[in-house]
Amino acid sequence: MKIVASVSSLSEAEQASSLPSVDVIELRLDLFDTFPSVEFVKELTKAKILTIRKVEDGGQFIGNDEERLEIYGRYAEACQYADVETGSYDAFFDLPCTIIESYHNFSETPSYNFLADLIDSSQGDIFKIAVMGRSKKDVVTICRILSEYESVVAFLMGREFSYTRILAVLMGAPFIYCHTGSAVVSGQIHVKTADKILRLLGVR
Repeated sequence: MKIVASVSSLSEAEQASSLPSVDVIELRLDLFDTFPSVEFVKELTKAKILTIRKVEDGGQFIGNDEERLEIYGRYAEACQYADVETGSYDAFFDLPCTIIESYHNFSETPSYNFLADLIDSSQGDIFKIAVMGRSKKDVVTICRILSEYESVVAFLMGREFSYTRILAVLMGAPFIYCHTGSAVVSGQIHVKTADKILRLLGVR
């Protein structure tokens, strides 16, 4: 299990690189004011996830897929992972790193069958599900996914469901996505808080 710090700027990336509680830095390049140099990314002392999220998937990248793929290609060899939305062109899954195929839904938690179908047809190495929580029924859906699949990260967004990020780790999720000061999405936990909780639970 690895604690991931999602960062949206050069300064946050540098800060995350210095924190002992951080195992992996997610570079949300779609949120950066200025793209870092490839050399800067290589010099970060943690493993890196390369993420360029489109607007329709909750990010701020407004270019086309060809432009996005070119950016991925530019940084991929400097990163250990690349986050690619489910349904992306096949070329995105040929990047020279471990692929995290992701699905986001900011309005609801789809049915178990819908989410299971996504995982069953996935092309990535790890599957990430981040969906909006509305009720305890949604927690049950996520827990069922986590109990029946390996190499899956699944949690509910929303402050009242932030505990599902910890729950996911307890059920075998390889990553927990956190922040270093500014949450990228509602419900994210600070890296130091996540580290403390997971140590108290004996899983870190």
